Amino acid sequence: MPWTGLAANDASADFHFVIVGDRTGSTRPGVFESAISKVNLLEPAFVVSVGDLIEGDTEDQAQLDREWDEFEGFVAGLETPFFYAAGNHDMSNAVMAETWQARFGPSYYSFTYKDVLFLVLNSELFGMVRDTRTPVPGPWTQAEQMAFIAETLQRIPDPRWTIVIIHQALWDQRLWKYADVPQDDWRKVEAMLGQRDYTVFAGHSHHYVKTVRHDRRYITLATTGGNSRLRGLMHGEFDHVALVSMTDAGPRIANLTLDGIQDENVTTAASRDAVRKLRGAVRSVPAFGNGTRFEAGSVAFDVANTSDRDMTVAFNVDPGPDLVYAAQPQPFTVAPGQTERVEIALAASPALGHLPYHAIAPGRAVWSLATDVGGEPFRFEKTTALLPVAPLPMPSGTAPSVDGNLADWPALPYAVHRQGDVATARTAQTDISFSFGVREAEGDVYFAAQVVDDHIVASSALGPREQDGLSLVVDARNEPQRSTDTRHFSTGMARDNFTLADAAPDLRFPAESRAAVTWKTKRTATGYVAEAKVSGAFLDAQAGGAWQMLRIGVTAVDWDAHEIRNRIPWHMPGSSGTALHWQPYRFGEAPVAGSGTFQREK
Repeated sequence: MPWTGLAANDASADFHFVIVGDRTGSTRPGVFESAISKVNLLEPAFVVSVGDLIEGDTEDQAQLDREWDEFEGFVAGLETPFFYAAGNHDMSNAVMAETWQARFGPSYYSFTYKDVLFLVLNSELFGMVRDTRTPVPGPWTQAEQMAFIAETLQRIPDPRWTIVIIHQALWDQRLWKYADVPQDDWRKVEAMLGQRDYTVFAGHSHHYVKTVRHDRRYITLATTGGNSRLRGLMHGEFDHVALVSMTDAGPRIANLTLDGIQDENVTTAASRDAVRKLRGAVRSVPAFGNGTRFEAGSVAFDVANTSDRDMTVAFNVDPGPDLVYAAQPQPFTVAPGQTERVEIALAASPALGHLPYHAIAPGRAVWSLATDVGGEPFRFEKTTALLPVAPLPMPSGTAPSVDGNLADWPALPYAVHRQGDVATARTAQTDISFSFGVREAEGDVYFAAQVVDDHIVASSALGPREQDGLSLVVDARNEPQRSTDTRHFSTGMARDNFTLADAAPDLRFPAESRAAVTWKTKRTATGYVAEAKVSGAFLDAQAGGAWQMLRIGVTAVDWDAHEIRNRIPWHMPGSSGTALHWQPYRFGEAPVAGSGTFQREK
């Protein structure tokens, strides 16, 4: 039968609950509030906090009342019970402790649900963060809390599991660099927990970490809106909630980052269509400079509004290492059905002097496009490359032998040591680089390249896009197709992938496109070389006569240590291969119209 079994995973004793992390310590407004609606989507039995719910740290009663009123307004949006825990921001003096008691009652307590004991403790009674030797003053004492813990554990000696909630991770000495760790009473708590099954959850540090003590899991949560550098998973810095599922084998913990929890409206037909329109709203316009070196000029974009609502446009310019941008861009509005031309004036960096066009590192512009979708504000960001271009010379000469021997190539003038595509991850200069040259002979185009690569991946068992090699695209069509066509599999281009093994042909490319290119590769002591011939007859057919201008794209692909990992073609999102592009990738997210254009000698 087409199923693995019929014992559904829905035992009546199982349940799940959510734990939220620190909200304060320089609150980032809106984050915790957004978590409320997302937690409702999970439909937990209840929600537990690990403290630091308000900024606090004050004896001003009016301020405390305002902050607690605001927070209680947030949790009123929950569709399930919320259990408070006290953090140092919630309770750092007697006034705050008394305010807590007046609003919420005890600062430490317990409850059971489906035979699971929840023990919620007040870490500030063990020792305040501001003075680890002193319990927080107010209605309770640490002696009373310790007696409560002992009485609760004696009264409920054998639950399915015990969940301990406490704000400070009192066991983690790395959190206490400049003070004595208040561990004595905590060790007594661990002794009282004894051999029962338990898991401990804490917060306070704003860094996620899992520790194992006494063969038990101790989980310190990151943030749910609290102060954080948000450097990502490797640093334990992210906004999340913990979804805890109680099973017969104990709790299973799923950390759900807030941007990973979305409701059914995450993408609607209206927002999908808006994105499609906005993705193509900013287009690079062909604008060729003169000569071989760039001093000053501009790059142009057309910003088109194909919707029936106004579109507000703003952009920021990062000119990169070789260019200078001196203007202050101003927002503007594009009316429905209209197109606005934007020209961005650039100059060569004075420190570098006049640069050869082919050697300029592209800058970037980040565009913010704002409109209205279904009555709601909608914003989309798009990155474009900033690169002045001019036609490059296509020298004429004798036809070299396409044999992988570059002795008949006196020079390879185009050196590629840095990533030319602004939407692609930067490539380490020492890891992969290449240089290439082109030549015309009797209408045919010849190409030669030398690649420096410290580790070659080549196998006939792998596809052409799953191993080291070069990708060459040559387009002789007339304008505007040659400058603006970004369709990856267009039939009008001669193209192929050059590998070091007899890999199967790349069947994505039309047969006539591949047949127009013949090539040869050879290994060298530092990498490999490649030579190719592109049929002049094919190019003439695309140009509708003797071709005069070509657009050439060159990419070197490097797999390095990725050859034994999941193999994803380098041009796909999540690829393990590294693609080093000569110039902004024509079929990528930020192409430059007319880049890599060569002009035939008269």
